[in-house]
Amino acid sequence: LAKLANESYTRGKKTQKRERMLSMKDLLRKMRILEREMKKAEQQSEYWMQSEHFDMEKADKFEAEADSIYADLYQLFVQAAEKIVSITSGGIDEITARAMIRERRSDVESIFAREARA
Repeated sequence: LAKLANESYTRGKKTQKRERMLSMKDLLRKMRILEREMKKAEQQSEYWMQSEHFDMEKADKFEAEADSIYADLYQLFVQAAEKIVSITSGGIDEITARAMIRERRSDVESIFAREARA
């Protein structure tokens, strides 16, 4: 049992490390995908909350799915901000990096898309 737990822990660490090694372009792409999935789940939850379709069980299921996606999305958001801080050697602090991702995402994406082509 301890061996199984250790293998699971090691596998989890490898997955985390691989996710940390994603390029900025991949992080931003993954964030876009998760944002679309989260929006769909939220829309489904809202649909099942409407009186003509009311089904609380289904609404709760989709709301839980949206919450789970948000947690994953937030982790990618943090990683992207940390990567910007790292790439700029601290020239851009984490607060500014987060604001850039939230408010100027298309600019950040175009910068890293050009960098990937270079």
